[in-house]
Amino acid sequence: MKTNFAILAGFLVAISLNAQTNAPTAPLTAGEPVPMPGTSGGFDFIRVDTANDRLICGHEGNKTFDVVDLAAKKFLKAVPTGTSQDGAFNPKRNEYYVSGNDPGRMVIVDAKTLAVTGEVPLPAASDIIGFNPDTGLVHECNDTAAEQWLIDPVAKKIVATIKFDGKNLEDMAFDAKKKLMYQAVKGSNIIGVVDLASNNIIASWPLAPDKGPHGIAFVPEFNDLLVACASNLVMVNCSSGKVVATAPIGARTDEMAYDADLHRAYCATRQHKISVIQISADKLAPLPDVADENAGDIAVDPKTHTVWVAYDKGGQCFAQPFTANK
Repeated sequence: MKTNFAILAGFLVAISLNAQTNAPTAPLTAGEPVPMPGTSGGFDFIRVDTANDRLICGHEGNKTFDVVDLAAKKFLKAVPTGTSQDGAFNPKRNEYYVSGNDPGRMVIVDAKTLAVTGEVPLPAASDIIGFNPDTGLVHECNDTAAEQWLIDPVAKKIVATIKFDGKNLEDMAFDAKKKLMYQAVKGSNIIGVVDLASNNIIASWPLAPDKGPHGIAFVPEFNDLLVACASNLVMVNCSSGKVVATAPIGARTDEMAYDADLHRAYCATRQHKISVIQISADKLAPLPDVADENAGDIAVDPKTHTVWVAYDKGGQCFAQPFTANK
């Protein structure tokens, strides 16, 4: 009898070891968090400035625009911009453009000195911001209506307004080759397609039955658009405007990031996990989730493939790197 028990125990151990050996490798490995001293409160959008190897953060809760040196993994500065939601970089003028509120405005920050050098008053509160290097214009979303302001940062004024059908604009993405912009419109559950030469809306792509589009990313190698909706990552083919694939993600996803070299999408879920999806032509394949500190803000460095999140824990803020496992 003892011999049988020993054989059974050995068999169970062998099964356990085999299961561990065959377990899928986590797509990301968490690194040491980078403290952001003197800051607190929640973030909005975070982005990677590849030209300067920096993480730039709209730090809404701290009423600052925060900058982290990615190579040194060191916090550089909390720029006193007032309530900020998002940031964009203009390499030609070496400037950051920050969507600011209280009151609504675009704040201009010198990327070398990290000092505020100007602002553009806006008629309402703002949210997501983007920069088009081809036109030299800043695209800044109205946070109170489905419209986007086009701002000349040199003249410091609004030069055009794009009005969408619906309400509550979320993220935007640019197709530099085709000179198109894709805008998530939460209220009507569509992607608005804008011709950047004329600033006219040329198409509206429905996302039904999925709802609540937030973070989006253009996938140039497959000519697809990724849209983080209420409970699914949705893939839309940019030739047809049709939904071609969906994959489940965390139900509270706000922001997402895409690594074009690794063909991976990373979704910050605010559920103590990052949803990771492998991308191929018109196909989505979920990878194992990665545990995090309940971050809702995420970005990826395309040069190193490092994924970054930002979060507040116990009244202290951190930026944390995750190494991609290929």
